[in-house]
Amino acid sequence: MAVIIFSAAVFVALILYIALEQDKRERFTGITFFLATTGGILLYGFSYATDGRNLVEDVSGMFKTLVDVGRMFVGMNNEPVFARMLDAKGYNRDIAYLCFWSIHFLAYYSMASAAILTLGKGAARKVQLWLLNIRDVQLLYGITDSSLSLGRHMASNLHYSVVFVGQATSGQELAIRQMKALLLSDEMSTQPQEGFLERININEHRGRLKVYAISQDGEANYNYSHRLMKLLEKAKVPPKNTSLILLGKEERHGNSLQAYKDHYGYGDAQVFDAAELTARLLMQKFPISGAISFDDKGRATKDVRVLMAGFGRIGQEILRKIVANGQFEGSSFSVDVFDPECARHDGFYQKRYAAMLETYDIRFHEKGGRSREFCGYLEENAKSLTYIVVSIGTLHRSRELAEEITELLSKAGRDMPVYVCSESTVICYHPKEESIKYSLHDLNNLFGTDMDKTAMEINHYYQDPEGSARKQWLAADYFSRMSCRASADFLSAYIRNAISAKTGELDKDTLENFARTEHLRWNAFHFSMGYSRMDDNEWEQRAEEYKRQKEAGEEKLIRISKNPSAHHHACLVSWDELDVLSAKENAVTGGNVDYKQMDRENVVTMMKLLGGDS
Repeated sequence: MAVIIFSAAVFVALILYIALEQDKRERFTGITFFLATTGGILLYGFSYATDGRNLVEDVSGMFKTLVDVGRMFVGMNNEPVFARMLDAKGYNRDIAYLCFWSIHFLAYYSMASAAILTLGKGAARKVQLWLLNIRDVQLLYGITDSSLSLGRHMASNLHYSVVFVGQATSGQELAIRQMKALLLSDEMSTQPQEGFLERININEHRGRLKVYAISQDGEANYNYSHRLMKLLEKAKVPPKNTSLILLGKEERHGNSLQAYKDHYGYGDAQVFDAAELTARLLMQKFPISGAISFDDKGRATKDVRVLMAGFGRIGQEILRKIVANGQFEGSSFSVDVFDPECARHDGFYQKRYAAMLETYDIRFHEKGGRSREFCGYLEENAKSLTYIVVSIGTLHRSRELAEEITELLSKAGRDMPVYVCSESTVICYHPKEESIKYSLHDLNNLFGTDMDKTAMEINHYYQDPEGSARKQWLAADYFSRMSCRASADFLSAYIRNAISAKTGELDKDTLENFARTEHLRWNAFHFSMGYSRMDDNEWEQRAEEYKRQKEAGEEKLIRISKNPSAHHHACLVSWDELDVLSAKENAVTGGNVDYKQMDRENVVTMMKLLGGDS
């Protein structure tokens, strides 16, 4: 009978392993374990209590009960002691044995299910490790809602093996197993050491690796990526086979992790922080070019007037993105920022982006979003506002303010959306339409490669159209890549919105207006990155240094118009001044640079990539 019951339990465990999802199997196994343990204690406890005639035998019976309950889970039973109890009490044997074997069945099932589950995990892990031999590796460091969502998206692609690195809760571990990904939690993986690359099958001759260091600790992300980079360098893995997405400090971390000339690094490195990503999400989904109108020559017919409520970490990043994405030929630009605490927490921002704040019409009001001053400003300017952003802390508080703003605008006869931004979330509130919500947790394209494909082509035209776009991209420094990415983001949205007003071919005047807008965007991007205009004295000094280097036959000649270390650039001038600057530089270098033409070619490149006319 014991053999029959044990075999039935194993068979049931196998059937349920195949039929049920893992979380349901584990829950059912837990219930059966509880019932078997409770039933075993009652069954054997009562049996030994019947045998007891004194205190010593009672205590002994207690320990025997615990031993027999444990033996139940390894396929054993103590039927004789149970039979003696039945003879002594005169109980009905049919009902008693039904209870006895039912309890043992539950115990056998719990044991068999746990064993099968363990073997299943081991087999799945072996399969996942083997697949690393034939698939590209997508490695996610840091187990968060964002990384789990991203992992699910990647796991649907049969060309990838998804590897999570970090400490996971039981729920997160379950989610990783369900997406058939691999979890590595040992020290060799979390603090990448010798042998780790061999484990994930990355070496000099095979394997492509994309790393997503997206834990909530920016410094931990950087440390992990840097340590892994050193292992890759020691293993002589070509940079072209590696790439990195990092949540950290953009320019500082990007420069040190990006492969550039003789500096070893990841072939492609993109560095963001959560606030910057949220601001970028806003601009991607709701570009400012979509909020204004254009004539049939691509000129803006409406000014860009932005109202912002809140200037914390997210608000500060949003302002930079608004400046970089809000410049159009034919349009003026202004921003009003309301935050009662801005003077107390924007000191470093004011210093770092002083040139941006001086160049553009940006006004700060130390008043809150619910103040009389804010409501008065909103009512007075309701007809002329172009774009409204709320970011005042929690999502709940921002939502409430957005609803009040749309109500006041409606009373003033203006129906326009209000954009609410909190960490990782952007919501568009419109009084007459359903709200639209986007989350970084679901926005896989932010971590994808489509943006870089466009940016790479733009960089290609800046370099040598006859060369290899991929090689030029790998040779570009991190800041140049950021500039190309910003251009790709802006131009793709702007051209689509501006050209929708046109009919027929893209004529010369329209192309010129597009190029002027591109120069305005280029200026704004550099100002938003902390650059300022190079003065004439510095330019002349750099020109003299260029001449000296050229006469000395040095290979690497200084760029006269750009001083990256000081964040100075001579091209931060108006469109009309570019011809003078081009001629001035060519007179020193003997070259043929044409800064206006570079802007035109940028637009032409984007038109081709978008499938438009050039």
